[in-house]
Amino acid sequence: MLVERTRELATLQHVLEDCLRGRSGVAMITGARATGKTALLHAFGEEVQRSGALLLNASCTAGERSLPLGVLSQLQRNIPLELCSGDRAAYLAGLLEEAASPIRTGESDADGAEVKRGHVLHQLGAALLNIAEQRPIVVVVDDAQYMDDLSKETLRHVLGRLRSASVAVVFTECVGSREPRSLFHTEFLRHPHCHSIRLTLLSPAGVGEMVASELDARIADAFGAQYYEVTGGNPLLVRALLEDQQRVRLGHGDAPVAEPVVGEGFAEAVMSCLHRGDPAVREAAYALAVLDAQSDRPKLFGRMTDRCAKTAAKDIESLVVMGLLRGDSYRHPAIREAVMDDALANADLPDLHLKAAWLLAQDGAEPRTVASHLVAAGTDCPEWAQPLLREAAEAALLDDEVEEAVEYLELAVRDQADEETPIELVMMLVRLKLRLSPASALQHVPALGEAMREGKLLGRGLLWFVRFLVVHGRVDDVTEGLSRLVERMDELDEHSKAEITITRMWALGSYPEIVSGLPAEVSDADRVSVDLDMRVQAATALTKVIGGHFDDGVVMTAERVLQSANLAEEPTEEVSAALRTLLYLEKLDSAKSWCDTLMTDRHESSSPPGWRGELAMIRAEVALRMGDLGAARQYARFAMDKVDPRTWGASVGMALGTLLQATTAMGKFDEAAEALAQRVPQHIYRGRYGLHYLFAKGHHHLSTRQLPAALGDFLSCGELMVKWHLDSPGLLPWRTGAAEVYLRLGNQAKARELVDQQLALPVMGPSLSRGMAMRVKAATLDLRQRSQLLHGALDEVQAAGGQLEVARVLADLSHTHHQLGEPDRARMMVRRAWRVAKDCQAEPLCAQLIPDQNRSAGSSGEGAAEVGAATLSDAERRVAGLAALGHTNREIANKLYVTISTVEQHLTKAYRKLNVTQRKDLPADLWSDAASIA
Repeated sequence: MLVERTRELATLQHVLEDCLRGRSGVAMITGARATGKTALLHAFGEEVQRSGALLLNASCTAGERSLPLGVLSQLQRNIPLELCSGDRAAYLAGLLEEAASPIRTGESDADGAEVKRGHVLHQLGAALLNIAEQRPIVVVVDDAQYMDDLSKETLRHVLGRLRSASVAVVFTECVGSREPRSLFHTEFLRHPHCHSIRLTLLSPAGVGEMVASELDARIADAFGAQYYEVTGGNPLLVRALLEDQQRVRLGHGDAPVAEPVVGEGFAEAVMSCLHRGDPAVREAAYALAVLDAQSDRPKLFGRMTDRCAKTAAKDIESLVVMGLLRGDSYRHPAIREAVMDDALANADLPDLHLKAAWLLAQDGAEPRTVASHLVAAGTDCPEWAQPLLREAAEAALLDDEVEEAVEYLELAVRDQADEETPIELVMMLVRLKLRLSPASALQHVPALGEAMREGKLLGRGLLWFVRFLVVHGRVDDVTEGLSRLVERMDELDEHSKAEITITRMWALGSYPEIVSGLPAEVSDADRVSVDLDMRVQAATALTKVIGGHFDDGVVMTAERVLQSANLAEEPTEEVSAALRTLLYLEKLDSAKSWCDTLMTDRHESSSPPGWRGELAMIRAEVALRMGDLGAARQYARFAMDKVDPRTWGASVGMALGTLLQATTAMGKFDEAAEALAQRVPQHIYRGRYGLHYLFAKGHHHLSTRQLPAALGDFLSCGELMVKWHLDSPGLLPWRTGAAEVYLRLGNQAKARELVDQQLALPVMGPSLSRGMAMRVKAATLDLRQRSQLLHGALDEVQAAGGQLEVARVLADLSHTHHQLGEPDRARMMVRRAWRVAKDCQAEPLCAQLIPDQNRSAGSSGEGAAEVGAATLSDAERRVAGLAALGHTNREIANKLYVTISTVEQHLTKAYRKLNVTQRKDLPADLWSDAASIA
């Protein structure tokens, strides 16, 4: 539809009326690109056809400008046969060919060609006059700025001769600030009946009218201004925006979509505006899009396009009158995005970004501003840019923009020969990648390893790289790195010497056999900062614990390190060491509390993936030891998800081992088999984390009755622990595991020997490993001694916080009391054992306890009570069942969401119906019924 073009169409109709009355006329329609010139021409063409006049159409393109008489040829082909017979048509075509031939052939006789052209023009005029006598002619030429010179001359000549004939000519011409009116335009304005029509962008009211016509008057009233702001009144853009809107509305069914929705159609319309005009204006649009965010854009624009200030201003004005710009900025982000896409498609974007980067660097712009253009260019790093990219990365890190800093550093080291790339840049990049994607950091290890072997990696850089190698299991490189540190020990300052001690301790904790020739500890004088002192203390405490040489001070050290840690900042290696110290000291409640504090959303969400995986791995092991098998499985899986298999270092052995042990204890044997089938790097068997994996394999094989394999796993684990001087009771109680296998094999003497050795190891306070050893040792004693030792084991594991081990001790106690002829005590024990095992989600253990419960129940003469159970109501049965499991009245109330008073009432009624007076006399079938509730 035509909007705000009523006056212009009326002018054209006046030209048509003059033509119909036998008077020639000219109309020149001008305006910026996409202002509706062609639409106006089409509307006028419909008027011409309705009038009965002959409409001759031609459309010009930039590519046809050099084609002689190309426009006249289009017009000639549109003459109908009834007005131009075959002979006449052939004659006209011959005239056109005769006029164009000298130009095509490059005829050198200028005077002869001029005479011939004059003759031809005269004949063409006569031919058109002859047609005009039969029927009025309206010639319409779109985009006349591209018309070839000979067609212009012919039309000018014809109109000069036919001022009293029924011939009208209407041109559209695209003009802007960069394209002044042509000589052709000026000459036609001399025609006595020439009308000049200038089209401008639509007003806000005009845009609202288009919106109302396509959508709804209410939408136009509410959102018309927004449509104008996006399009600037460019009819082509308004139409494209409305079409995008209609597509969205169709996709939403009947749901109204009123606000402007910018889509692909709008982007295509923007590119159409650019490609309709002068390539120089298009290049200007590209440059402005690249410079969009620069505050000094106007000053840079001329230099970007190599144009003087006046020409640059005209380019901007051309884009303003096209509706793409407001001032010197794009009206809408989607317009800039479309321009950028077009520049990329035309391969102009990289060069523009590089040029912008160079100009900004010359002007002393902020490094991040320059770097953003270098990255956007997507090309190799120019030689001049490497120092600037490093500055940009450092600036980005100050704002905690790690990903941005990585982008800059990746460009700085990309495609640079080793000798040209500062090794500190590579190290800086690796450190940052470890915070985002450890797998991507590994691609730089060969370069750093080569630098280490060539002696380019020195001091603290070498120290950091060795610790990196330890974490990622590059054992051979660790050995070489440590050797190089020893060689240069005398050249290092006190701070670096202290760092070597920390490095040695980390290596000792992970791969004990490779550490040699390095100082064992740091003197107080070497602790040059509080931060360094904390790291030394944490590493020392962990080393002591895993070596079995600890004292009361290590717990305080670990707590002090964790208390001094700034949880708002990135976690550090001393935090991990302190947590592991508490874990291996069997201070499970404290370790759990600190892990949970560190895993709060506020802190963990901003932590590197590697740290989140590390923390989850420790938390999983804590949960496993506490008997929370579901949490152990969950955290272990989370840790595995956070560790890319390509980056599996030594610690994967612990995560995989925890997952294997938890799923086995839960009876999820398919999951356990999947964990066992995981391919692990061989280097884990050369370090401490491989011990966790061996220990877990031992328990899996024990649970699945693969006794020789289980024994081999436990003994292999123990052999390495003794060899590496890591025989700490809280690390992995391998002797207890092996003793359980020997008991199954019937070798009580060997089992007793191993657990006695385990019990001889020093522990601090309540110890889960000690309680486990006491339980296993009890199985080698006579019944009375066994009961006494099991009660001691129960006290030990309860104090240590290991609920699954509590269930196992209770199960053994139940069996022992049954053998001693104490069915009531046996029944109470097995109920407690079942309840605790159920809470732990240890389904295999629960399944083992059910027959024991039934056996204990059957021997206690409960037949009458069991008959009475049929008379209980559902509520009474649920309450009595939970009571039979050993739950307190408060626990039952919480589980069933009732009051304590209600529980007491139900129990009183149940006791009366069952003819019992105490919980221990409640029948076994109630225990089974309550299993799902518990």
